[in-house]
Amino acid sequence: MLILSPSSVRFGGEVWGDVYRVAVESLSVELVEEWGDEGPYGVFVDSARRKTLVRVLQDVDRDELSTPVVGSEGLFVVEVDRGNDADRSVVTLSGVVESVSYSFSGLRTTREVRLVAVSSSGDQDPVSVSGGE
Repeated sequence: MLILSPSSVRFGGEVWGDVYRVAVESLSVELVEEWGDEGPYGVFVDSARRKTLVRVLQDVDRDELSTPVVGSEGLFVVEVDRGNDADRSVVTLSGVVESVSYSFSGLRTTREVRLVAVSSSGDQDPVSVSGGE
């Protein structure tokens, strides 16, 4: 999932301003693969363990002395509003801050916060999307 221009981003009750990109990425941590006797191609593949990562890119135009703390957990909420209620979506997940880093390009400074999504139970997708359907 890629959100190019979120209307608002909150984590743990704190509003994160100037966020210009949010990417929610899914990856397989453990694959189960099986092959048959008929040829070289797999006949069964399943993702036994999955991980959901969130990358948040934010413009920084002033000193940032308080940043998200690595290891902190909170509710992460992204609102996307394209001008009317029918196009409004909200992405919600519980996440833990994995890393906070900065990059510099000319006069532009970008902060990247990486979160790992946490499922309420092991069989539930940790990401919830409402509205905009």
